[in-house]
Amino acid sequence: MKKIVTIVLALCLALTTAVAFAESAPYAAGYSGKVTYQKTITLTAPYGGLLMDYDLRVGDAVQAGQALFEIATTKVYAPFDGTVRGLLALAGDDAATVQAKYGSLAMLEPSGKFVINANTSNAYKTSDNDNVNRYLNPGETVYLRSSSDNKRTGIGRITAVEGRNFTVEVLESNLIMEDTVSIYRDQAYTTAQRLASYTKVQKADLTAITAEGSVARVSVQEGQAVKRGDLLFEMVEGTLDTLPVQESFLSVPFDGVLLSLPQTAGTQVQQDAVLATFYAKDDLIVSFDVDEGELSVVRQGADVTLTLDAKPSQDAIKGKITALSSMNTAGSGEAKYTAYVALESVEDLLVGMNVSVYIQ
Repeated sequence: MKKIVTIVLALCLALTTAVAFAESAPYAAGYSGKVTYQKTITLTAPYGGLLMDYDLRVGDAVQAGQALFEIATTKVYAPFDGTVRGLLALAGDDAATVQAKYGSLAMLEPSGKFVINANTSNAYKTSDNDNVNRYLNPGETVYLRSSSDNKRTGIGRITAVEGRNFTVEVLESNLIMEDTVSIYRDQAYTTAQRLASYTKVQKADLTAITAEGSVARVSVQEGQAVKRGDLLFEMVEGTLDTLPVQESFLSVPFDGVLLSLPQTAGTQVQQDAVLATFYAKDDLIVSFDVDEGELSVVRQGADVTLTLDAKPSQDAIKGKITALSSMNTAGSGEAKYTAYVALESVEDLLVGMNVSVYIQ
């Protein structure tokens, strides 16, 4: 009789312990899930151009504002020393539209301002057979002096020769408009080196500065003196929707992880071409599959608790089921549907981590 009582007491104690454990257990059911991201974000080319070398790989973590890509602009430089005149283009303008209306993006006035069209018919000759001053070549430097005031002088360069006619570009001078000058081969204005006499100074034509594409940046101002090779404009392909273009480097405004790099460095990319896709580093969720028979328990709005399979002793993470897919993910057998969990904390989580999900 004692033995029977002891067995009954043992069974009661075991049953009581099991009930107490069940009541204290925080989870009613467990599922295997994975950390994933909620949405994909694309970075597209704001304009077309040459994609420069980059040092990125799929899976790299990037920081907000980090320089990721550079699309090279087409540079327009000053072809000679001069002064910017008639600057009509602004950042964002379509070059073709501006040029159709005004003829150019800007005009460049030569630094010497003047040009001289001369003739060697009255070049100095030392004898009837000495015509050395009639043989000229483009690029020769010549020296100018006013016929009415010896203090007005200048330096020029022969830019064109056709028979006895030649053109001189005035590089620097204190000459005035309509001055009559003589042209010499030497700075001492030696009579024997005279190339032409009594030739009028005329205002030099301005040179039109043109380009193709859209104006990304204007690097000069109206009336600014520039040297040959100074940057005037930076041009890009396509229509600029966002202004101003502060720099050629592209970044994203969030910390994220690279998912894809569809464009190869060194290629010409078109405007709006996808350069990369990302997910935001704090935009992590958990997904897990649910059998159709469990949808009454695993429902939208249910609270869940998760543990990392690789770190089971780490504090559990709380979350809430925010969505259930409407498509069966199972190839055969009982239907399965994917549940998605928003997390209260994503610290230390990485995409692809395995987790255990418990419905509270």
